[in-house]
Amino acid sequence: MRKARVLLDTNILISGLIFKKGNEHRILRLIEERQITPILPETVMMESRRVLAEKFPGFEKLLDLFLERTEFESIPLNNILPILETYVGKLRDAKDTPIYAAIATAKPDYAVTGDQTLRSDLSRSPQTGSTRACSAKEFLDEFEKRANM
Repeated sequence: MRKARVLLDTNILISGLIFKKGNEHRILRLIEERQITPILPETVMMESRRVLAEKFPGFEKLLDLFLERTEFESIPLNNILPILETYVGKLRDAKDTPIYAAIATAKPDYAVTGDQTLRSDLSRSPQTGSTRACSAKEFLDEFEKRANM
């Protein structure tokens, strides 16, 4: 069975790094165990570094350590910026436009986000194709069902 390609947004990545008992951390463990293929847009990595430095001083290195231990697909900024204008106004929260463009570009199996508004917008968008927008818990539930088939 092909590994699921899973795009993570900033809140999932940071929560997984900082809080060891949550569903987000379980997803990062699946990545480290190479059970799923993470897709990390450069915009998510940049925002994660900024948020870690601002809200969790001293924990900035966690992201680098995680990335060193994993294999992931990156979506470079120069792949997102040229098409960003195409997606402006498609979401209720304009700050989510880069993640929307990344999903439309990479076409992952899943887009995992803690942002309920973003999940709702993604679920109704034809540009995201067959990508399933879900919370960390929803993803884990589906992953476990798929693994037990």
